[in-house]
Amino acid sequence: MSSNKGLCLLLTAFLFGSAASAAPLTCPSVLQAGTNTYSLDNASLFDGPPDQMADLVPDPAGAMDRWNLDAVDPYLVCRFSGTNQTIIFHALGAKDCEAGGKPFQAFCQS
Repeated sequence: MSSNKGLCLLLTAFLFGSAASAAPLTCPSVLQAGTNTYSLDNASLFDGPPDQMADLVPDPAGAMDRWNLDAVDPYLVCRFSGTNQTIIFHALGAKDCEAGGKPFQAFCQS
């Protein structure tokens, strides 16, 4: 995927995440890039834009990790096996996020 297409994907996810803040945000289970398909295998949560590197540490909750989002500006970063490409959602208004399980899933909810 070219950098322009990657930027477009990032901006689309960012705008969608901002506009749909009342609805649950869910990382897609796969990322389709041209003829390649990558499976969701990890997620991170940041307080503020990820480039500011304020990675939040989750509270383990069995098979799932959980983040309580009191007083943070959450950004959910969806990571896929076999690629450095990510999808980023601004989870504005979310109260908590969870990630884990088999198959791996990650989501935020109000």
